[in-house]
Amino acid sequence: MSDDETLFQLSPDLEECCHQAQVAFEKWRRQHARALPDAALIEHVGATSVPGCETKGDLDIAVRVSRDDFPAALKHLDKTHQAKDRPARREGFAAFSAPGYALEVGVQLVVVGDTLDQFSAFRDALNADKVLVARYNALKRAYRGRKTASYREAKAEFIKTVLDA
Repeated sequence: MSDDETLFQLSPDLEECCHQAQVAFEKWRRQHARALPDAALIEHVGATSVPGCETKGDLDIAVRVSRDDFPAALKHLDKTHQAKDRPARREGFAAFSAPGYALEVGVQLVVVGDTLDQFSAFRDALNADKVLVARYNALKRAYRGRKTASYREAKAEFIKTVLDA
């Protein structure tokens, strides 16, 4: 089902969801860190990495690599993960879903310094500002039950505003 058809929902049990995400993150790291380039930065990003941030109940992982290490990391993730069609793959960025987990796991492979290398910075901004988390939670609640595509557009604008500040 595409984002144009699905409705955005939030997890009813934030604490349990965040715990499951942390467990899944550690499992993913154990399974894949050795196969990725040594200098790869593997980070738990997304709402489940921010205390008190509402989430739809998934886990987001950013794998940040140098431009030189990108092809090797891409090769590994192409073999072990399912490519996501959204956002579109391009030089310096690819998105995947990781099969075999109790919750949805998204993996974003990105070159450090690329325009899409914003996952960690956004997480850090949220972790540093509880008012910002409250604003982000309000945005998420406002889109509950609405089309996921419209939520993603509003979320992208919110992220841009935060990172441009």
